Amino acid sequence: MKVLILNGSPKENGNTAVAIHEMEKVFQENGMEVETVHVGNKNIRGCVACTSCYKTGKCVFDDAVNEIAPKFEEADGLVVAS
Repeated sequence: MKVLILNGSPKENGNTAVAIHEMEKVFQENGMEVETVHVGNKNIRGCVACTSCYKTGKCVFDDAVNEIAPKFEEADGLVVAS
């Protein structure tokens, strides 16, 4: 099993990161693969419902969403922390 963790805090090594590290340990001790992605300081546009992603398979705005979207598909679990 694979867990994707999104760190939404603007501080990459702040309190949210401390909590995430504790979760990572627990997941790994239970045999799960963990990937953490820091998105709190990335420029991510909101969805405008243009439906372009249905046609092309990616967001019309070329931001972190296009990088992270495949990770959602691979993950069995998701943690969003901020």
